[in-house]
Amino acid sequence: MKFILYCTLVLLHFSSIATAAEYSPAVAEILRKAESQCAGFEGGQFHMEESAVSAHDFTGDGLPEEVVDASQFACSTAASMWGGTGGTLLWVVVDGKPYEFLAHRWRVVDMDGQNVLLLAVHSSQCGDKIGPCYRALVWSDGEFRTTR
Repeated sequence: MKFILYCTLVLLHFSSIATAAEYSPAVAEILRKAESQCAGFEGGQFHMEESAVSAHDFTGDGLPEEVVDASQFACSTAASMWGGTGGTLLWVVVDGKPYEFLAHRWRVVDMDGQNVLLLAVHSSQCGDKIGPCYRALVWSDGEFRTTR
């Protein structure tokens, strides 16, 4: 029985490593850093939901970019390691380069064939009044563009 338990634990450990190999090097590095941050805080155990990494085509080239959503991360020793009142970290990896954002929630919206990254952000990004605030970002000419 102990042998079966030991084998199960070993397989679970190596399955998380194998899963990381499915991602681009940039995403694998983001996940390695998150796991390291968690372990570095009182020996925490890192966990992420399957939905933590998703794919969306922002560049319009037909190939999806990876989105890493830290709101889907958990650390056994920390309640809010990757976010706070300003939002939670979100990375979009385009051509191997991670672009980092803070958002409370996010969604990809198709606007006439152009994927738009819609971020629910802290109200301070819209001015001095408390209330809903959103940023819309589109990929154009090698960068994310938005109004300011």
